[in-house]
Amino acid sequence: MADNPILLWLSDMPVPPNVLRAADRRWHLQTARPARPLAASLAQAKVAVLQPCEDCNDPIALGELVDEIEASQAVAVFMLPDAAVAARDMLTARGGPILCVSDEATSDELAAQFAAAEALRPTISRPRAEAAGNARAGLSEEAISQHLHLAARLQQDFLPRHLPEVGPVRFGALFRPAFWVSGDIYDIMRLDETHVGFYVMDSVGHGLAAALMTMFIRRALKTKHIAGSDYHIVPPDRTLAELNMDICSENLSSGQFCTGVYCVLDTESLELTYARGGHPEPVLVGADGQVQPLPADGPLLGVFPEARFESHTVRLAPGDRLLLYTDGAEDALKHPAQDFGHGKTFPHIAAEYAQTPRGEMLLQMNASLDVKYGLADPVDDVTIVVMDIERSGWHT
Repeated sequence: MADNPILLWLSDMPVPPNVLRAADRRWHLQTARPARPLAASLAQAKVAVLQPCEDCNDPIALGELVDEIEASQAVAVFMLPDAAVAARDMLTARGGPILCVSDEATSDELAAQFAAAEALRPTISRPRAEAAGNARAGLSEEAISQHLHLAARLQQDFLPRHLPEVGPVRFGALFRPAFWVSGDIYDIMRLDETHVGFYVMDSVGHGLAAALMTMFIRRALKTKHIAGSDYHIVPPDRTLAELNMDICSENLSSGQFCTGVYCVLDTESLELTYARGGHPEPVLVGADGQVQPLPADGPLLGVFPEARFESHTVRLAPGDRLLLYTDGAEDALKHPAQDFGHGKTFPHIAAEYAQTPRGEMLLQMNASLDVKYGLADPVDDVTIVVMDIERSGWHT
């Protein structure tokens, strides 16, 4: 155990059973009281787990904790009560080396979060090293800005330029990076004459490391297996399982953790088959305006090589709408007055636009982000893919 990476439990409370089970064998668990300064406690830890129950509603105390974490080389996992929405929003807005998880998370969920936090750690020192390297190389801010602009152009080139129209099926998308480049990616592909595949993926973190991960995802994700003149469409659960194994086998030094949802639609029968891995559930808005998330179990991608995923099938109908989105979209589209209250979930947001035409809905969402953030960008990447089954294009 001494050679295992150090997981630091930083709390006045004893280590709870779910953390003990999550740390078993993989981590060398140490404990410390959250007495400040924390530098000595954080010095050797790769991941620090905090449960600041008394400080959950104190933004100043939380801010001081984050300041000390950012000064270290550790990544923090904050275990928060589900009711601590304001604290979660504040930590999300701060960004940086921080992940948030429910204090009631299962040991498997925590183990995945700890692994994701460890994957994030190499990216913490990199920006400082890169900044020093840029200074030594004599790169000006203008030159760096030009490089980032080119990187953003390259990433945009990997996104679909023309969204397919197959039978009654129409698509739209909103893609809004938090910085020059995005840790989100989406694609919509015509698989054959009657099948369309589409996905949304979200790589951990922001910036160039996360953006490079999206390029790997796009190359590695397999939608069809071809043998000679024959082919078969890969079921969504198998697609995610193969992508997960590819990510794990690469042993990527950073950004190797991601979430995603992948769907295949038969445009004749309107059967939708989907699978998800640690990602927000797809949201179905029925022709009658009823809204429901589409559940499916699936772990994070890039953590456990043998992870299994589940495919689920639902039959759609003319007038139905399906939305895929990243968690940044839900956070960004909350109304300002609700940001520090209970807030609206994405299904609630989708319900507000149930009768709004697809293009207008995306324009209004984008305008809402402009109003909320002004000239600034959202604190997280925002991606939304919407699919409509148009009544006029449907033939029984």
